Amino acid sequence: MTMIPKARDGYLRKLTEAKDAPVIKVISGVRRCGKSTLLDIFEDHLISTGIEKERIVRIDMDTKEMKKQISNWSELYDAVDRRMKKGVRNYVLLDEVQNITDWESALISMYTDLDADLYVTGSNAVMLSPDMGTKLVGRFIEIQMLPLSFKEYMDFTGSEDKGASFNEYMRIGGFPSVALLHDRPALQKDLLSGIYSTVMDLGIAGRNEVRDTALLKDLAEFLIENAGNTVSAKSISDYLTSSGRKSNPHTIEDYLLMMERAFLLYRARRYDITGKLRLKTMGKYYVVDPGFRSLIGGRQDGSGRILENIVYLELIRRGYEINIGKVGAYEVDFIADRHGDRMYVQVAKTLADESVAERELRPLLQIDDNYPKMVISMDPEMPGDNLGIKNRNIVRWLLEDAPR
Repeated sequence: MTMIPKARDGYLRKLTEAKDAPVIKVISGVRRCGKSTLLDIFEDHLISTGIEKERIVRIDMDTKEMKKQISNWSELYDAVDRRMKKGVRNYVLLDEVQNITDWESALISMYTDLDADLYVTGSNAVMLSPDMGTKLVGRFIEIQMLPLSFKEYMDFTGSEDKGASFNEYMRIGGFPSVALLHDRPALQKDLLSGIYSTVMDLGIAGRNEVRDTALLKDLAEFLIENAGNTVSAKSISDYLTSSGRKSNPHTIEDYLLMMERAFLLYRARRYDITGKLRLKTMGKYYVVDPGFRSLIGGRQDGSGRILENIVYLELIRRGYEINIGKVGAYEVDFIADRHGDRMYVQVAKTLADESVAERELRPLLQIDDNYPKMVISMDPEMPGDNLGIKNRNIVRWLLEDAPR
């Protein structure tokens, strides 16, 4: 039986809350973030609640054996149907289903014909494609899975030293298999490098049959190193061309979409707070795990950007929709919207320097609505607020219980 790590309890809770709901449960996320382990945990949970193992159908499409046996949607349907216990409800757990041609048709047929509660994982955002939306509209929910948050990392490693653990988390990130090697840094780097190569070579280049893989990798490294900087396809193309790597905005846009679909990068669009209008030009990209930045040799002065990236991911975990705010000539790092509530967030390494504090607070002070505003930094947390703006220490903020 799989041990249930406390670190993944939040995702397990989402699955148990959705159990037997008449929708397909789609678990999406970057490769190696823990989706397969989550299915193991959920399977054990089902058995612990009295469901017979014979009523649980588990198929992993990433294994060599399954790739030989199943190559199209009808073979996948037949494989599930053969394994089901007849006359009772079954629980069908399908891992990396996007490897099957026309997999959506298999899910539609299972959903329609079989007495089955369906759970599906995928490391490519095909479940968000127009085809998926058309064929299964109203019939699926998505549970986005990320590598470990810092709170999960602390639970996962069993560490009690918050400061040392946070410095380590900034360096190696939160992929579970990497976190398990927290006392062996040389192996950590090798494993993290392997995960990155798998995402790039299989999840992006191989899946999309990319011809210019050198350009793809240069683009990925540029964006990871510059996570949190405002960019556009044209500005990226101009930079790469000036650096000797010929490119054009159309190709850059295609590659950006591929990286988003593989969950390597997340895009935040700009929003004019005063005009209440989403802007089409420019935007920011954030990498799925802070460990990738140290892996590709990010600038030594980039710790502030890593903090911003970590806060972005945490806001996503907590269910917020994120935009970059524009208010007059100033920029707000994050507009975070959730269930009709909003808050404005600035991220800084420290506000100890007066000029830095003024620069970070000025955009928030330009906003004339009454939504909460806060600055998250490495500084000690102070009681009260500054002109209505809360000061939050990033470690304390990351370790607090996320709102449900």
